Formats: sequence, C-alpha cells, structure tokens
Amino acid sequence: MLKSDFPIFANNPWLVFLDNAASTQKPQYVIDGVSEFVASSYANIHRWLYSLSEKSETAYHHSKELVGELLNCKASEIIYSYNSTYWINLIAQSLVVSDVLKKWDVVLLWIWEHHANILPRQILAQRKWFSIEFLTINDEYEIDRNDFDQKYTDKVKVVAVAQVSNVTGKIYDVKKIQSKLREDTFFLVDGSQSVPNFPVDVQDIGCDCLVFTGHKMMAYTGIGVVYVKKEWIKKLVPIIRWWWTIEDVSIEWHTLAGNSDKFEAGTPNIIWAVSLLKALEYIKKNGGMQKIREHEQKLVKECLEGFKKHQEKIEILWPVNSDRIAVFSFILANNANFNNIGETFSDANIAIRCGGHCAYPLHKHFKKAGTCRMSAYVYNDEKDIAAFFDVLDWLIAA
Repeated sequence: MLKSDFPIFANNPWLVFLDNAASTQKPQYVIDGVSEFVASSYANIHRWLYSLSEKSETAYHHSKELVGELLNCKASEIIYSYNSTYWINLIAQSLVVSDVLKKWDVVLLWIWEHHANILPRQILAQRKWFSIEFLTINDEYEIDRNDFDQKYTDKVKVVAVAQVSNVTGKIYDVKKIQSKLREDTFFLVDGSQSVPNFPVDVQDIGCDCLVFTGHKMMAYTGIGVVYVKKEWIKKLVPIIRWWWTIEDVSIEWHTLAGNSDKFEAGTPNIIWAVSLLKALEYIKKNGGMQKIREHEQKLVKECLEGFKKHQEKIEILWPVNSDRIAVFSFILANNANFNNIGETFSDANIAIRCGGHCAYPLHKHFKKAGTCRMSAYVYNDEKDIAAFFDVLDWLIAA
C-alpha cells in the first residue's frame, strides 16, 4: 500500500496527512471501483427481477461476505447503516425497546469512551430510569480492576467499551473484559479505531456486538457496520421499520423479518457498501490487515522515539509501554493553546486534529481542555513522521 496509490497526494504533493483517526484517504482502486459500479451496474436491490438489480445485490452481499472474513463471522450477522455513531444509537435504543435494559438496570462504560458511546445512553437513562456507571483507569492507563469488580453488580445488563482509545491510541484487552461478564450481560465493542488498524476476531473476543465505520479504513463516508451475534439478532427489535424489515403488514399491525434484514430499513447505501467492498479488496490484495499492522508499528516506533526526546517539554496522553496504534495526543508544556499549535502544523501543510476528540470525560480526567492529535496510517512514511517532528521541534524551540 504505497502513497502513489492515493490520488489525494498527487493532487496535493505538499500534504502530510496525519488525521487518520478521524477519516482516511481513498486509494485509486476504491475510487475506480465505485465509479465503475455506478456507471455499469447500479440499481436498487431486493426483490430484483432484472439483471442490473441482481448485479447490485450481488455486490452488496459480497461486501458483507468480505466483512465476515475480516471479523471472522457470518455475512448474515453483518448489518449496514451510516456510521458507528448511528449504530451505537440504534443498538442502545433497541436494547431498551427489546426489554434487555429496564428500569433500575445499569450500563457500564469506561472513562475513555467516545461521546457516541455515551450520549445516547445518557438520553435514554433520563427517560427509562436506568443508570450509567463510568469505570476509571490507573496511572498507567490500564483498567482499574478493583473499580470494575466493585461496579459490575447483578444490576449491570450492558457493558460497552472502545477497543482502542481515539485519544491515547492504547489497545485494551476486550477479550479479558468479556471473560469476566455473565451471560445475561450484553457486551458491545466499539471497533472504530481497532478494525481499521489490526486484525479483529469477534469470535475470539466473544462480544455480542461490534461496530466500526468504513471511512476510517479507506471506504467512503456513509457506510457503518455492525456485527450482531446471531442469538441477539433474534432477540433485538429495530427502532426504524419499513420495507425489508418486515414480513407482512396489515391495518392492525406488522410482523418483523426474522433475520438481520429487519435492521436495514429502506433503501440501503448500496454505493457506499461497494466502496467498502473495494476497500477490503484493496487491503486483501496488499497483504491484509496484518500488513497494515506491521507497517503501522514501524511508524509507532518512530513516533515513540521522537516524542521521548521531548517528553519534558510536551504533555502527552500516552501509555508508554503498551500495545497501541499510531495515535498520539499532546500539548506543549508551556503552551496549552492546542488550536494555535494545530494552526502552526497547518501552515506547514501537516494535517492533525485539535480539540477534545469527542472524548471530553477522558480529557477532564487528565485535567486537559483539549489536545493535539496526530494519527498515522498505511500511506504515511518516515518522511511524514520526520516532517511532523521538524515542526514540533520548531514549536518547542520558539
């Protein structure tokens, strides 16, 4: 996976793109694949009686087959929507209307969660009288086991956790978390920062549900993925209903489909599903997720060496000796104005992200108003990392 595969860099030869935790660039293979599909094969899917519709449906379901390969699950356990945030909201609501989560029950979250994993539960908790407990971390950014043991009571019905912090880049052992849960606990994993960066196996994790979004792994925006374990597909009911979600409708009521189709109301985002198909094909053609992981770990090593040279002059939210992805959030020790820092990088044509990264509770835990975040991906190289640290050196010396 070379930088030359991505036309954004040919069209912007000065660009150093280090905002990949927010969204990734698209290879020519994906762009061409989507254009070819739209030009030659596009039509609406389901109940097709003509060839274009059949071709579209074949592509749509093939994308789910590749997602199944990616996550080690069945294609029938994969459901599409807009993005991870949308899925977390829909699953949160479904757990309530399906009576999995009831009055006086408890949801457990961790302090590093993205707002997408917090806000929908806060809204529902106010109206449905369940409560939310936040679990903390220790000084090494590890899960506080004593805190978990105290808060994981019989009242806990849902545990939701990001496998990777989008602020610190730390990878958390979600399999170990699952091993401590009862069978009556619904376990959701937010894979937004994990699935694009290293191999993720839902069977090995043992989660009931996992979400991720295509635009963070070289597909287009507008395609979000949720894996739901087969048993839970049967138990949960959808909030949004129409067309493919039902088996029959009368003036009195309707009957739901019995499979994952019941969660895909209306015309799906067929074109963006094809973009995910092409992104996954591109990844397979170039060595798979393990290849991405290996490349990224080289970048992690370079970043760690660069940050350690200045660790007395910068404040950084990072677990130093930890399994991680190439995400680093920092501010200067003598300059907490993260926006000014970001503008300096922008002036040097380096794209990073500044602010609270939709993780305000974690920033408040560390008494930070916000940070600057750099995040690398498959098309970044040693020159990009060197350019980043040249600007950081200049900021420190200024």
